[in-house]
Amino acid sequence: MMTITNRRNFLIYTAILIVIVILANLISRRIYYRWDLTRNKVYTLSESSRNIIRKLDDRLLAKVYFSDNLQGEYANSRRYLQDYLEEFQAYSGGKFSFEFYRPEDDAELEREAQRYGVPPMQMQAIEKDRMEIKNVWMGLAFLYEDKRETIPVIQSTTGLEYDLASAIKKLIDTDKRIVGIVQDTEREGKNQNIQDLLRQTYVVRDVDLEATLAPDIDLLILNGVKDSLSTDALYNLDQFVMAGKPLVLAQNRVSADLNRGFGSEIKSNLFEALEHYGVSVTPNLVADRICSQVLVETQRGIFRVRNAVNYPFFPLIQNFNKDHIVVSQMEQVGLLFTNEVAAAFDSTRIGTVEFQPLMTTSPFTAVMPGPTYMLSHLNNPTFAQLNGEGRVVAGLLSGAVTSVFTEETKRVDAPGFIPGTAGAQILVVGDGDFFSDESSGRIPENLDLVINAVDYLVGDEELIALRGRAVTTRPLKELSDGSRRTLKWANILGPSALMIATGLLRWRGSRRRRRILEGAYEK
Repeated sequence: MMTITNRRNFLIYTAILIVIVILANLISRRIYYRWDLTRNKVYTLSESSRNIIRKLDDRLLAKVYFSDNLQGEYANSRRYLQDYLEEFQAYSGGKFSFEFYRPEDDAELEREAQRYGVPPMQMQAIEKDRMEIKNVWMGLAFLYEDKRETIPVIQSTTGLEYDLASAIKKLIDTDKRIVGIVQDTEREGKNQNIQDLLRQTYVVRDVDLEATLAPDIDLLILNGVKDSLSTDALYNLDQFVMAGKPLVLAQNRVSADLNRGFGSEIKSNLFEALEHYGVSVTPNLVADRICSQVLVETQRGIFRVRNAVNYPFFPLIQNFNKDHIVVSQMEQVGLLFTNEVAAAFDSTRIGTVEFQPLMTTSPFTAVMPGPTYMLSHLNNPTFAQLNGEGRVVAGLLSGAVTSVFTEETKRVDAPGFIPGTAGAQILVVGDGDFFSDESSGRIPENLDLVINAVDYLVGDEELIALRGRAVTTRPLKELSDGSRRTLKWANILGPSALMIATGLLRWRGSRRRRRILEGAYEK
């Protein structure tokens, strides 16, 4: 052990200690290590974010306009944001920097923040023992070359890493992929939610299947059809798939009307085309005990009361294919009147085409076959059979497929006709309203799944892992009646048993100490 024997040694050791502390701080700015015990490592910068920041070709500056002395969760957001920015800086190779500003102290900074798209927000605050309304800033602007991306308000830490990484990615990506959404007169203007999310990363274009599709469209999204497609529309869709370009399809086989209390089977040539490719949408309604609720009116005396009751035709999907990146981090998805999705090819095609299930209902599932579908909640026989195996309600078909058009159709002689492809990709969800703002498309987790699917199918997977890191829902697993009873009595009796056991141990310990003391004094 080193000892200090004089003043000279003391000064040398002090100087060495100061140098060590300075070097440790300099190194720590470049090297991060956190012991993160959260399930999705939400407090650690992901590898996807590191890869994005390493792609910088020029200097990137983040101008952060954030007020000090904010209360509650807003103060936590500031600390959380600064931690993330410091990590981005550490992995950027010196190409990323950030600066914090207080616009409330400088009128020029206030004008600059608003010019960059960071507006002030009004917030209640207690100052000098009284409640006041004051303007605060909680946003930032990324400046890269001659481009700018803004996050106007940062009120929560949920999804913050994704917001930062996606904003940076938009700045450094020079070529945006083009996503086409097929126009639907019945749903016109009703899939705005998914369009707004897609426009954050992609160029979104309305598509009319009756016209030849532009060759620069990278991916096509099709809402559920209610009738057969025209020959031209089917041909254009077929040739898009034959070009090896991915298709995301939300398609049900049963048109359900809850207000009228029944559903009917949809007749469309689209189902024949899908089965030719290798995937089928089964004409049955899937019911699941794990489900959403609907409001049901009941008569109680002279009053009509609305009660929320479980409705198995609105299944909540909690079983995902953990081996597939599109859904591996999903926690829950809500479907409305969905149909089973299955492979439609025999063993002779194995090796050329593959069907991967993505979402499956719970082990408490039943199906209602056609041709008539009773949707009433009361006395529905299907709801008394919720004990069957899970059914696949979404899947991805990939591999080699051939065109549905043959020589008999007289379309094979058309200029540029493509007879087949080895790289088809068709993702099918058995809910035809999966994109609709008035139906399944209003559920945030559903939109995450669609964005994940688009990212994966166009070969841009960096943001998928980030999107799943934030905890949105953490559903409890369905337990049997016996398991619930066991846990119930364990919660009731366990604490009492623990207290009694602790008391007995303390009593025995005191008794033993007393005997030891009595023996010592007796001697």
